Amino acid sequence: MKLFRIIYDLVILIIFILGIIKLFKADYFLAFIWIILVPLLMLLPRNLYKLNYIKQNYNYSLVNFFEILFFILLLTGISLTLFLKYINLDIDSFFHFINLSIYTIIFGVIYYIISSYNYKKVNKNNIIIFSLIFSLIFGVILWEKYQSYGDKIFNTQMYYDFFQDIKLDNFLDQIFGTLGVLTGIFILYNKLEDWIRKWKK
Repeated sequence: MKLFRIIYDLVILIIFILGIIKLFKADYFLAFIWIILVPLLMLLPRNLYKLNYIKQNYNYSLVNFFEILFFILLLTGISLTLFLKYINLDIDSFFHFINLSIYTIIFGVIYYIISSYNYKKVNKNNIIIFSLIFSLIFGVILWEKYQSYGDKIFNTQMYYDFFQDIKLDNFLDQIFGTLGVLTGIFILYNKLEDWIRKWKK
């Protein structure tokens, strides 16, 4: 994991530099995301691990787990923003599938950690239901709305496809996003308990 950590930190630095470049180009929306939001989120797992409750109950493999998932999310987002959206290939729908699978897993694990603070035994069905509903609402239903309004407010091109009708693009994104949520739920249901045993001290 040492090599991964070096790559992880290096990518954060590169994203920060790209954000500075966007700032000089007056692309303030991407500048804010790449200079402030992305580094904060990428460094969040290791900073949250400093909390007494988490550090006393979980080993550092929990941090590694989150950072691997965050790294994949970053790669999909950055690659699509920088160049993949200009290629006549519907990679966006595939990324919706991958990202929603990951987000669903992240939501489920976070729900477990928060719930286990108050309860010794957390009902797995509650985790599954929460992750399913939360991911469908915010990752599938509201995400396209966010992109649409974001384009109008920040003059971006999130709710846009260079090569296919936007209604078709929206439909495919929601279909693949929903499939991603269901895949994440399947993984959570079958792997969460194994992960917890690995993370627990």
